[in-house]
Amino acid sequence: MSRPPHDKKWYNQDPRSQQIHAGLEDGCYVYVQDIDGTVLVLPDAQHQHVRVLGERKPALYAGDLTIENGRIKDLTNSSGTFQFDDANGLLEVALVLKSMGIPIDVGAVRLFSHVDSARPRVLE
Repeated sequence: MSRPPHDKKWYNQDPRSQQIHAGLEDGCYVYVQDIDGTVLVLPDAQHQHVRVLGERKPALYAGDLTIENGRIKDLTNSSGTFQFDDANGLLEVALVLKSMGIPIDVGAVRLFSHVDSARPRVLE
């Protein structure tokens, strides 16, 4: 189920926002899965999730990820803007990325709880 960002302020889409793809430069990114299932990314920085889609558009899921040597080393639901916390949504994002030919390391898919500060749960 989609949800709008918690931030009520209107932001334009960042011009650097792009669909994730195999061969994306190594680095840390925020991602948002739009309502069509497309995963878009921006370089990680404070309060970027709301700028990935812009215009307070709803998302199916959001979080952050790290790419090293063309592989996803970390894929989480960490996003204060959207605060998704269902495991199935995160696993769906992982499936989309794998279907695009982007390898994901074992142990990289981790779910954080927005309710407490417990350690993340490794999903995959």
